Amino acid sequence: MKKNKFKMKREATFESFIDAGLNLLIDRAYDPVSVEDISRAAGYSKGAFYVHFVSKEDFLQHLLEKRQMKKKIIIGYLDQMERVSVKPLTLDEAAKHAAELLYSYYINKPSWDITSFAMNMPTYKVVQRCKAYVRLYELWVEENALYIKWLKERKLIDACIDPGYTAKIICAVLDGIIKQAYVLGQPATFRSFLDALSVFFTLDREHVRPKMLKSFSESEEHQ
Repeated sequence: MKKNKFKMKREATFESFIDAGLNLLIDRAYDPVSVEDISRAAGYSKGAFYVHFVSKEDFLQHLLEKRQMKKKIIIGYLDQMERVSVKPLTLDEAAKHAAELLYSYYINKPSWDITSFAMNMPTYKVVQRCKAYVRLYELWVEENALYIKWLKERKLIDACIDPGYTAKIICAVLDGIIKQAYVLGQPATFRSFLDALSVFFTLDREHVRPKMLKSFSESEEHQ
């Protein structure tokens, strides 16, 4: 049955709100975002927001229920870098660009700081509100998994590496760096990101480039 124009427009408006909300969640995390912010980002009025959602909490619930939230932030950036360089990126170049992008998010977007802090507060017991932070963390795991698949498709890393599992390890490393910066009062630097990741690499003298020591799935068998 063919959809009428009104229903199609309504669905498009709904998706615009959801997409705008996700972008704001990435940029600013949940707490500082108002209904006015969401409506403005979606290009609609506050009244239009309430046509689709009862409240901000109802909106968040719809946002969390969306299963396909992959924004392709990392691989979209790498594709852009390839177009600029007019040649395929090497593993070294891809890793450098990805690290620069992740570091820029850490420096310029509070969502990673807020997520790391909220997820590790011993007294943070409000599970419903915590779901926003959990989903944001899962989003970054998904982004890193897409990045690892991007590398595998180009045969830049071993085919046996498990994207999902390794993405969780990468996020754990980055989360640890952020947490330690808070505890020790020493801000993370771009070099600290690279140093932390470099322990998983060794120099392949024959090809003079980093080579993965061993996939996490092989070395730990997902334990």
